[in-house]
Amino acid sequence: MIRKLYEEHFLEIDALLTKECKRLKLSPNEVVVLKTLFQNYKKRTFSILSITRKIELSSNDVAKCVDKLINKGFISLGLETRNDKEVEVFDLSGTFDRITELYESDMEDIKRERYETQISHTIELLEKHLGKALSSLELDIVRSWYDESLYTHDAIISKIEEIGPSGKFSLKFLERTLNREKYIAEPLDEQAERAIDEIFKAI
Repeated sequence: MIRKLYEEHFLEIDALLTKECKRLKLSPNEVVVLKTLFQNYKKRTFSILSITRKIELSSNDVAKCVDKLINKGFISLGLETRNDKEVEVFDLSGTFDRITELYESDMEDIKRERYETQISHTIELLEKHLGKALSSLELDIVRSWYDESLYTHDAIISKIEEIGPSGKFSLKFLERTLNREKYIAEPLDEQAERAIDEIFKAI
């Protein structure tokens, strides 16, 4: 996705590398060299001398940066035949991978935070209607609803608010109600598919 955004000119890679250099664990010189390679992204021809001419670093410093970028997995070098000649070329796939990993990690953190917030909200609402703190077993049951994606958060909250004030509210009653409504709402073919999946998982 990051590569596609860059190749279709929706992503300013220079600005992104500058912004995320610390999180990507890149030194200022490594960022400069990487940006210079991106300037030659389409041709991909690798030359220490060519890089040195474009930036204020010595050939020795550029070579050191290139080695570090290779070791960190941001670039790779190889040979390619062009017009019957072998040419050294670079590949920046690793850089796209590192950026993707960084943002995927960010998304996981956001998802985990939202997930924990939803569980806390559910527990708070349950304890309010039950008039007591949930036991460790009850807490495990509530967490399993989310861990196993048994019900949506909206469905859980909606049902708690609906039957919570009824006077006969309990965790088991809530779970039975959620199961019943889930069964009614779920198409038969989807139920069959899940049953088949469970069988194959057990094999």
